[in-house]
Amino acid sequence: MGSMAFEPEGLVFDPAPLFSRRVQRWEPGASKPNPETFPFSKISITLNGPEEKTLVLDEAALAEALQYGLPAGHAGLIKWFEGLQQAVHGVGSATTWTCCVGNGSQELIHKAFQVFTDPGDPVLLETPAYPGVSAFLRADCHELVEVCSGADGIDPSDLEQVLANWPETRRLPKVLYTVPTGSNPTGRSCTEMNKARILRLAKRYNFMIFEDDAYYFLNFEEDPSQRARSYFALEQEVNGETGRVMRFDSLSKIVSSGMRLGILTGPVPAVQKVVKITENINLQPSSTTQVLALSLFRHWGYTGFVEHCAKAADFYRQKRDAFAAAAERHLKGRATWEVPTAGMFFWLKLLLPAGKDSFELLSKKGIENRILAIPGMAFLPNTRKACQLRASYSLVSEPDMDEACRRIARLVDDAWRDEFAQYAKSEACQEVLLLTARKITA
Repeated sequence: MGSMAFEPEGLVFDPAPLFSRRVQRWEPGASKPNPETFPFSKISITLNGPEEKTLVLDEAALAEALQYGLPAGHAGLIKWFEGLQQAVHGVGSATTWTCCVGNGSQELIHKAFQVFTDPGDPVLLETPAYPGVSAFLRADCHELVEVCSGADGIDPSDLEQVLANWPETRRLPKVLYTVPTGSNPTGRSCTEMNKARILRLAKRYNFMIFEDDAYYFLNFEEDPSQRARSYFALEQEVNGETGRVMRFDSLSKIVSSGMRLGILTGPVPAVQKVVKITENINLQPSSTTQVLALSLFRHWGYTGFVEHCAKAADFYRQKRDAFAAAAERHLKGRATWEVPTAGMFFWLKLLLPAGKDSFELLSKKGIENRILAIPGMAFLPNTRKACQLRASYSLVSEPDMDEACRRIARLVDDAWRDEFAQYAKSEACQEVLLLTARKITA
């Protein structure tokens, strides 16, 4: 957990001048059906654990769960999340910032992009990038501007170079999208030093930071005090202002992916615009899943929530270690990798013959070898050949991890065998063999 010693609030950046033209056209939306027609009389959930615990929604909670609610989300759940952000990130009370709930964080990310960008606008993307976001940005014809990342996360020097060399005749990008913890696909996490440099660049070049932190609670650093603080937590300290960070949290990896609950935390004017889009598009996030989640969170409290997340992180840490061990056994000399610091993915760079890439390899021989992995090309916004692939260890048993790495090793070996066989048939090889034979017989 972050420090509870809140920083005094300083200047508040007003994001309104960065709002898109299209979001200004959205209008507020409303009617409710009669609940007497609903066929449900009780909803309850039973929790895992040594002592089975059943939570039953009381009459008032059930009425809320079955009816339309507020477009921003259930008021009690929003208040709970605001308290969580204060406790975890050490920020002051929700006066200049607020939360809203969405049907998964990706829905909220999509709506936030509508708030700040118009179709065709340039967008800064940490690369390799999560393809779910790249896909809808590409569909809106955005210019996808790649910013390199390394072992310490997104590279501030590369971002600064991109912005410093930006043509004067073109409008600067208004949004940087980044996955700072356990990045999908690399498993890398951004250091606090890099985050501070990125925040300063955001202020200097006047852009928003979209902090997609779906794996924040699946951090493998066992000492919480050693973890890099979030952009949301650092903004006041680094820039002396708040209001440039749109933070996205997800319950999919730690509570339930099927409940489809995501949380946006950001400056009040921007969150209000997201809510206005919700009013017009899907009215609200699901009342039923929100009330069930709130019932669970009130049972746990903030301490219980963090303890549950720590158990989930430990579960994935053990899976990561098992996959790393399997990779060491089978892929040394055939691939390189960094051990993930969070999340549920391994990013393998296959050592393939020149000109070969993982897409070609997986397309031709991955299926027949029954290998399910995503080629690196999918994570490069401006698609091009890549030797990397993303493997997920979230659902895989240790024996299957071992077998998966063995099959990937076989793919690499087969690629080299095919390369040598092709070379053996080439004219260049035949000339070398002929010259060698002449020297031997001379």
